[in-house]
Parts: sequence; C-alpha cells; structure tokens
Amino acid sequence: MHNELDNKVILDVFDKIQRLGEPHEDGRRLEGIVARSDFDGYSITLSGSGVSLQLNFHQSYHFDYASDRLKEQFMAKIDYIHRNFNG
Repeated sequence: MHNELDNKVILDVFDKIQRLGEPHEDGRRLEGIVARSDFDGYSITLSGSGVSLQLNFHQSYHFDYASDRLKEQFMAKIDYIHRNFNG
C-alpha cells in the first residue's frame, strides 16, 4: 500500500491542536479540526469536515470519509495548520 500520509505532519498538527486549540467535547479544536487520543496514547484521531483520520502507534492509519472532495478539504486544513501555526 502506498503511504499517502506524512506521519510527522499529522503528529505535528495533532500537537499544535492540543497546545493551541480550544476545548471541545471530544478533545481540542483548531480551525475546525478536532484532535483527541485514546486513553493510553496508542492512537490519535483528527476529525472534521466529514472526515476522520486515525493514526496508530505503529504508523498505520485509517481514513473514514464519504467523498474524495471531503478528504481533500480535510487535508487542506491539516496542511494549513501545519504551515501557519508555529506556537
């Protein structure tokens, strides 16, 4: 399987949302993306715009989305957070 994700970018975005995002019922939210982790930190989830991305400890991942357009919008937000938040 071709790895379409840069795991370092996903982990960077997760960290930025955890540090800079606002509290949300499911975790913390920044620019419409919610970040949360399971209780033992084995996996993290980023969700928003009708898309959910779960990244596991061993760098495997799973996307859940209804259309390619939604996934593209989600990944654009991930890229935006990665490039524009340096706090």
